[in-house]
Amino acid sequence: MSKDIAVEEIRAVRTKISAKYHHNTRELLDHYRKMEKKYRNRIISTKKSLNHSLV
Repeated sequence: MSKDIAVEEIRAVRTKISAKYHHNTRELLDHYRKMEKKYRNRIISTKKSLNHSLV
């Protein structure tokens, strides 16, 4: 099975972000929660997505 370049790039970025927070789950989750708040307008709501797809 060949490697998917996009998947490999995503994994590399995720590893870098994790290393930045010392591979500490709590620190990493705090970081992602802050990013969710910062970019709240870019996150798609599951409810909206489900309702829209049913229409």
